[in-house]
Amino acid sequence: MSTSFSPLTPTAQLRIDTNCSSPVTVRVAAIGEIDLATAHVLHEELLSALHAQAPELLDVDLAGVTFMDCIGLGVLVAVRAAAAQTGCQLRVVNPQPIVRRVLEMIRLLCVPAAPFDEPPLAPTRSEDPSRIGPTTAAATPSLELLVAA
Repeated sequence: MSTSFSPLTPTAQLRIDTNCSSPVTVRVAAIGEIDLATAHVLHEELLSALHAQAPELLDVDLAGVTFMDCIGLGVLVAVRAAAAQTGCQLRVVNPQPIVRRVLEMIRLLCVPAAPFDEPPLAPTRSEDPSRIGPTTAAATPSLELLVAA
């Protein structure tokens, strides 16, 4: 089992602890605030763990996160997409109530668990009476993160 720690500095109020909890699982724990000033640290650590260790499951432990803004949410969505490209599953675990609420409100978190596979974008035809002829629009699947209860 290997563990790496990022420093907690006055300008970046976020610490990231990474360890291999099993041969197929990497656990990345964030401690502090995830916002515009610190989100890049989480993003880099998650991508590093994903590419260096090629896990089947990437657990993102948010037990120590006291605040997360939209930039942090964007990091989770981006890393989830990168993980899917490599066949890895991203799972958010232990979000604090305030973070859980934000994830649930914007439907990025489905409790108790969300299916990992997203349906492909499928074109749909719609008839708008105010337009001439049919139009084609892409049906957008919901974005959900897998969460452990």
